[in-house]
Amino acid sequence: MATTYHIGDIRNIALAGHGASGKTTLADALLFTAGATDRRGSVDDGTSISDVEDEEKRRHFTIDLHLLHLEWAEKQVHIIDTPGYPDFLGSALSALAAVENTVLAISANTGIEVNTRRIFQEAVRLKLGGLIALTKMDADNVDFLKLLASIRENFGPRCVPFFVPVGQGPTFSGVIDVINSHDDVPTLCPMHPSEAYQMVVEQIVETDEALMERYLEGETIPPAELRVAAHGAIIRGTLIPIVCVSAKKDVGIREMLDLLANISLSPYELHRFGHNTQDESDELELEPLEEGELVAQVFKTTNDLFMGKMSFLRIHSGRLSNETTLVNLRTGKTGRPGHLYRLQGKTQEEVREAIAGDIVAIAKFDDLHISDTVTAHANGHTSHLLLDPIRFPTPMVPRAVESKTREDDPKISAGFAKIADEDPTFTYRRDAQTHELVISGMSELHLDVIQQRLKNRFKLDIHTHVPHVPYLETVVREAEAHHRHKKQTGGRGQFADVQLRIRPRARGTGFHFVNAIKGGVIPNQFIPAIEKGVHEQFEKGVISGNPIVDVEVEVFFGSFHAVDSSEQAFKIASAAAFRKAFLASRPVLLEPLVKIEISVPMEKFGDITADLSTRRGHITGMEALPGGFQSVEASVPLSEVLRYATDLKSMTGGRGLYTMEFKSYEPVPINVQQTIVDRWTKSRSGVEED
Repeated sequence: MATTYHIGDIRNIALAGHGASGKTTLADALLFTAGATDRRGSVDDGTSISDVEDEEKRRHFTIDLHLLHLEWAEKQVHIIDTPGYPDFLGSALSALAAVENTVLAISANTGIEVNTRRIFQEAVRLKLGGLIALTKMDADNVDFLKLLASIRENFGPRCVPFFVPVGQGPTFSGVIDVINSHDDVPTLCPMHPSEAYQMVVEQIVETDEALMERYLEGETIPPAELRVAAHGAIIRGTLIPIVCVSAKKDVGIREMLDLLANISLSPYELHRFGHNTQDESDELELEPLEEGELVAQVFKTTNDLFMGKMSFLRIHSGRLSNETTLVNLRTGKTGRPGHLYRLQGKTQEEVREAIAGDIVAIAKFDDLHISDTVTAHANGHTSHLLLDPIRFPTPMVPRAVESKTREDDPKISAGFAKIADEDPTFTYRRDAQTHELVISGMSELHLDVIQQRLKNRFKLDIHTHVPHVPYLETVVREAEAHHRHKKQTGGRGQFADVQLRIRPRARGTGFHFVNAIKGGVIPNQFIPAIEKGVHEQFEKGVISGNPIVDVEVEVFFGSFHAVDSSEQAFKIASAAAFRKAFLASRPVLLEPLVKIEISVPMEKFGDITADLSTRRGHITGMEALPGGFQSVEASVPLSEVLRYATDLKSMTGGRGLYTMEFKSYEPVPINVQQTIVDRWTKSRSGVEED
């Protein structure tokens, strides 16, 4: 199927917001009302067009982004339904990078929630056109005026009601378009339409001097002219329309579709940026031209059991057909897509071409990753514009993984590799220090879904637990020690005599070995064995089983036996001498500190700071945020925040957010060090802890 529309006819919309705000139900209603489906899908009974994964149907909420499309008022509307819970934020951010418009769903009975703010901030950063949909207007305990005031307080006066509800809660039965009609006051209206009209018009004309002058002179601006001006205000970021809907009652759905078709942004009204592949300092702006040079970006990948790997592309410029030879600008690899698909949930419709503004999927093009830029490879010429990568948060919740059988270890790593390719907010690594396979995600729920995905797709079961903290050992003063290793076994014996001293080095300078032997008291042939014995002890640790860092070791005296001395004997003697010297040099444990930034409602700020003090945290900064939020920055030991995602959620009712990154290694307090050392000593002696 070839395209029958042009770039100006396309509207790309991301349905976003907090979990349980009704996004997927709204998507099903939009599709059904537009005639894109012949039945209305339902999240509750598992028939939603959007929620296609078994895990989504089982849990009754969206886990991944899903592509949908419809036609309305001669516009080709691409919709991306996104997850609402912060646990799956990565998919929502991928969707925002592929569209020009965001419909921010706010449940009318619960109001603004934590992910509502995060999505709003990201949409503003990307300069997307915005619309706020007040969903579930027919639910109990709806207060339209209170909700409107909260939205304007949190997101600014640019948020204005284009529609006034007729009734609210169970009495919600219709909406009034205040631009078309604002004089009459139907019964049950919580707000006079003329008041809403005034708010809308004043916001529209604010940045248009000619319209402002006419309005101040008392002229009534025609509705058609107001809509054109509203479109311009949305482009400038000075206007965010608010609509009222009930997806289950089919109230406000057609009006919302009309608004999206008439005043939302088309692809040529939002430019993307990148840099020159030949000069990273050369920032480039991409003009989205239908007949321009092909530039597309991968914003999502999946590994389908039947189709293999599928990559979702947003075409930003030019045309793409199934005969186009593509090149991945990251790798230089070329290939043909073979087939282009337009998706309606899990249903695939093959198309022959896609134009600037389109969103399509291609299959079996290897080594495409999220954020990759692809372009056409024609006559040896390719575009040099590499689009800016999509920004994702760093996963903060680590868990160590154990397979049920050792034979599954390679399969588990391969499975995690495929899952991580689909989800940039999931990572896995083998910890070189603790030797654990550690996975990291956005939350316990996120990792639970990952674990279930591993089981469903690859038939692999795993156990998880909180990973070991990667402590380090070092010393703070110089010391020396002597050890003689002597053993007779009836035949050739073992003999080695080593004296060495150790001293601390500057943080981060590592291990240094000094050979200060004089007069041949230890032959040169045994020096490498002495160094090896010491180095192996560095890896094992002495007081806690953790690696040793930043210590200089100097071997300065010893003796040998012409017959009984060997490399093995000197390795044993040097390790023992090192342990003695280490214990005599006031050993300390170093623990990793992280920099943590937490955003919480103002009323929870005291609770958070008090809690940080119990975690040995040191507050380094704080800042008031819009909407009654406060941010606090602190330095805190990693061991104290391994379960912080769950704890913060509990303390703030799910309204807190945090980011975390490694800061430095610092000495552990003496009392804490003793606890760690005692625990390790007991484990080695086989004594179980309570």
